[in-house]
This record gives sequence, C-alpha cells and structure tokens, in this order.
Amino acid sequence: MGLLGGAFGWLFGKGRPRKVDTGGAPVRVDTADKAVDVIDTGGININDIRKFKPDLLIVGLGNPGAKYDGTRHNVGFDVADGFCAALGGVTEPGEYCEAMCRAAFCGSVRKPVLIAKPLTYMNLSGDAVGALVKKYGLSGDRCLIIVDDFQIPLGKLRFRKDGSPGGHNGLKSISAAIGAGYLRLRVGIGPLPKGASVIDFVLGGFEESERGDVDKMVKAAAEAVAFMVDNGIDAAMNKYNG
Repeated sequence: MGLLGGAFGWLFGKGRPRKVDTGGAPVRVDTADKAVDVIDTGGININDIRKFKPDLLIVGLGNPGAKYDGTRHNVGFDVADGFCAALGGVTEPGEYCEAMCRAAFCGSVRKPVLIAKPLTYMNLSGDAVGALVKKYGLSGDRCLIIVDDFQIPLGKLRFRKDGSPGGHNGLKSISAAIGAGYLRLRVGIGPLPKGASVIDFVLGGFEESERGDVDKMVKAAAEAVAFMVDNGIDAAMNKYNG
C-alpha cells in the first residue's frame, strides 16, 4: 500500500463546513505489513454510516487544516490515518457529527469499528465525540481516544482506562461531554524543552532530527490500536505500557 504522507486527503477527504485541506502530512507510515486482518465490510459504505453499529469508536485528536499537518498536537490524526492505511478495506470517508468518519470490520473477531477525526478543532473535541457517543449509544469503555502527550517521551505509548485530562484541552472537552471513563492512548511527543511555551511547542512541527523516531512511533501506535481492538485494553496496557 502507499505511504501515509501523500494520502491525508484520500483517507479522510474534505469536511463541510470546516474544510480540511488535503496537503500531504509529513508523517509517513510504512504499511507493507497489515496491522490487523480486515474482514469484508458487508457492503457498508459511508452513505450508510447512520445505520452502522460500531462496537468501538476510535477517535484521533488534532486540528483540521493544512497548516496543522505534521504538528505535535496532530499526532492523534496521524495515528488514525496510519491505522486506516494499515487496515485497508475501510469505507470511504464522510462527515458525520462534526467529524470525518470511516467504518470497518476488523480483527479476528470481526469487530465493527468507527474511526473518527473531529473537525471541531482540538479545544472543542468533545462536541464531536459527544455527538458520536450519543448517536451510537456507546459507553466510555467503548471509546478509544488517541492523543498527544508532551509529558511522555517521544516514541513512548501509554494506554489508560480512564483518568483526568492531565491539562490536555482536547481531553478536557471530551471529559466534559461524556465523563472521564473513556479509554485513551497517549502518544509521547515530549519532553517539553526548558522554558518553552506549551502552546508553541505542541503547535510546532517536529525537528528534522526527530523525523525517523516520529515515523516509527506513529506506525507502532497504529499497530497498538489494532492490538487493542483484537485483545482488549488490559492486554494492550500490559503489552505497551513499559
């Protein structure tokens, strides 16, 4: 399959009214090895998204628009893209509940999953997540939020069952909308340089010297999501929370 970098628009398309530019994301993922085994989607396409009944909602957090591509705060988007690219067999992208959504049956248990990228911008992520949770009648333990974390070193991953937002505005918005009992995959983008502004850091791009580590981390995170789909959060925490 092709690399993720030039496929941002192909994977998730353009949203309305919050238009998502289709400039290529600089983070690339080698998808030669599929993260999970994808089963036939049963003819579901994006036009049937209202009838789709996911067992799991996977949400990558970030900001829409080309100027945010490749920033540290958009790692959640990058992992969601990488997961879809590795899956193959996902539906065409479409906007629903203020998010770009794709659907698939995946893993050995053929679990129906909905992969979403909010179009509300990071600080209002709860608007999209809350709408999706309400629409599909999902509990928090059936929602996995993929989010950047500058308190975790670059390249490290941490699964959690619940907890506080930890100062992350996207998680604050989601917790306000659906409560704190949702699953998280925290993707390390740290450490925060001494004296650096948090806002400038997270909205900035990765250093060229970090690019190789970022590529590996995004690929590993996409594989970690696939593992959790098949094996559950406890197994994922045991495997990835070093």
